[in-house]
Amino acid sequence: YLNPGFTFGTGSHASTQLCLMGLEQYTVPGKPVLDLGCGSGILFIGGLLLGAKSAYAVDIEENATRIAQENAAENRLDPGTYTISCGNVITDDALVEKIGEGYDLITANIVADVIKAMAPLFPRFLKDNGILILSGIITERADEVLETVTAHDFTVLEKREAAGWCAVKLQHVAGAGTRCADGRM
Repeated sequence: YLNPGFTFGTGSHASTQLCLMGLEQYTVPGKPVLDLGCGSGILFIGGLLLGAKSAYAVDIEENATRIAQENAAENRLDPGTYTISCGNVITDDALVEKIGEGYDLITANIVADVIKAMAPLFPRFLKDNGILILSGIITERADEVLETVTAHDFTVLEKREAAGWCAVKLQHVAGAGTRCADGRM
C-alpha cells in the first residue's frame, strides 16, 4: 500500500519498476538494506516485505521522509526494523556516520548527477560483495554514471533499460576497478 503524496515513488515509473525488479532478485532475507533517496519509501518497504532484516532510508526532502514513514506504517512494518532520516549524505558527515556500514544491498533511484556525487560513499556503506542497484538514470547518461561508479571498485552485473530510463545492478569488490562482470576493463 502506497500513498506517494507529493514525493516520487508510486511504482508506475519505469525507473522504480526497474529498481523493484532488482530488489526482488537481490534482497537477501535477514540482511540489511539502505535506500538513498527514498521518496515515498517504496524501495525500502519492498526490501523489508521481501525479507530484509532491517532498512535505513534517507531523503533530502523532509516531506518525503514523512510520507515514507506513513507508508511504512500503512504496510504494518515493525518500526524497530527501519530508520528514516532526512539529510544530504553528500554534505553531512554526521548523517553518513549515523547510517553506518555493512549493508548487503543499497538502492538509489535518483538522478545521474546525485548518483555520481554519491559514488565515493557507496563502498563505505556496502559490505564487500554487496549489491548496489542504481536507477533514475536517463539512458543517454548511463555510460558516464557507470564510469564514475565503477571507478570505486564496482563490477557491473546487469544493465536494463525501459522507456528511456536505465537501471544498473553492480557488485562491490575491493580492487575491482572498472571491471565488467565478464572481466573486461
